[in-house]
Amino acid sequence: MKKTLLTESALAKLQQEYDELIEKRHQISDEIKRARGFGDLSENAEYHAAREAQSHNETEILKLKEILESYELVQETFDKDSITIGSKIKVKYLDFDDIEEIEIVTKIESDPLNSKISNESPIGSVLMGKKKGDKVEAQSPNGLVKLEVLDIL
Repeated sequence: MKKTLLTESALAKLQQEYDELIEKRHQISDEIKRARGFGDLSENAEYHAAREAQSHNETEILKLKEILESYELVQETFDKDSITIGSKIKVKYLDFDDIEEIEIVTKIESDPLNSKISNESPIGSVLMGKKKGDKVEAQSPNGLVKLEVLDIL
């Protein structure tokens, strides 16, 4: 099984989410007990909503538990010479002449809307290890993307 790469901050965030879901498990259990007291379960909307919330919560707990039981801790290194996890870089999209600052992060921390792209994404994976001035091509869902690394910040 492939291990999930996590930085220390991502690990702390996932552990906190896991702890919150465990606490929520107890709250949902109390909701189910309360809703049972409303009578006929076949027409009890509160009971069905609580059971659905329980199912969703348990699914999330299992997902996080799987990650937390088999991850690889990676250090965010701030190498000015080549791109690594944690690098903030300035790239130029050669086909559009657009310039953007992006940060390479693990897939858990990925947030494309905030310019945080995963090291496992099509663009992130081709940028890993590259240096200032390197040009790369990546096959993205929107087609072929051509980039030039302008700077490693």
